[in-house]
Amino acid sequence: MSEFSEYKQENKVQYGEISSFSSDTPVCGRVAIYDNMRSIPRIVNFSHNSIKDFLDKTPQTIYSLSHQQGGLIPYTIIKEVIENLIHADFKEITVTIMDNGNHIIVSDQGPGIENKQKAFMPGFSSATQRMKKYIRGVGSGLPIVKETITFSGGSVNIADNIKNGTVISLKIDKPQIKAPDLIKEYAGDNLSNNITGINIDKEKKYPSDKKIADPDVLDTNAGNSPREDIQNLKLSLRQIKVLSLILELEESGPSKIANELGFSLSTSYRELILLESFGLLSLTESGKRKLTAKGEKFLEYYSNNF
Repeated sequence: MSEFSEYKQENKVQYGEISSFSSDTPVCGRVAIYDNMRSIPRIVNFSHNSIKDFLDKTPQTIYSLSHQQGGLIPYTIIKEVIENLIHADFKEITVTIMDNGNHIIVSDQGPGIENKQKAFMPGFSSATQRMKKYIRGVGSGLPIVKETITFSGGSVNIADNIKNGTVISLKIDKPQIKAPDLIKEYAGDNLSNNITGINIDKEKKYPSDKKIADPDVLDTNAGNSPREDIQNLKLSLRQIKVLSLILELEESGPSKIANELGFSLSTSYRELILLESFGLLSLTESGKRKLTAKGEKFLEYYSNNF
């Protein structure tokens, strides 16, 4: 046996000989974490002594690092994509985390995926018998990824790497924010200023006896007339703009509001959730929000008094 052959035999991971992998084959790679594209990424190296350890621990590591940045990509998606690296013989693994954890890119320098369309269809698989010791190998991984991330409001894309291999991009655009968390965060005497960042002359804009609109106030005033409830609402200028736009469009979602009013997607989504909790908006069957009767009355009251 030549010196090169001996070296190759001792370093099968580097040469991608999946058929010779054993339970104690080491697997390593790198994670690059970007705070923004103007700064150098933080690098985290990982190394595991076996394929099983890699497949068990690496998804947890990526999930933890991305969610520390504020990411929302589900663990199931990350795990399926990491397991898919077995088809690349675990060659030159690089994971990139961007956009506050909501964009994860997994790249390798394996043989690549020739038919990317079929890769997302159940039943299409190139898994060998040896691979099936570690993964299901029935062609269900990437279809699960596509279905789950689409349901979560995101997208998945497969592209060829620069020379060899595959780049899988996972991205979630729509933040999943729960109304109770938002109410707890924003309700209070300075709700209007906290949300908009705009200083409003309260003496001019609103009478001093009016209270901030939050669920607790609405419950307290449950015995009031509808007109008194409307008068007691005090919304930020941004919230009023959102209501006015929805009145014009009849119904809308966060993306449309962000585009029309120049807000960020997350801000638009937060405002919709808050306005819905105040009873001014309701969710439609299409997943968008429209004005309730109370919302229409508020805009009528606002236009007549301010």
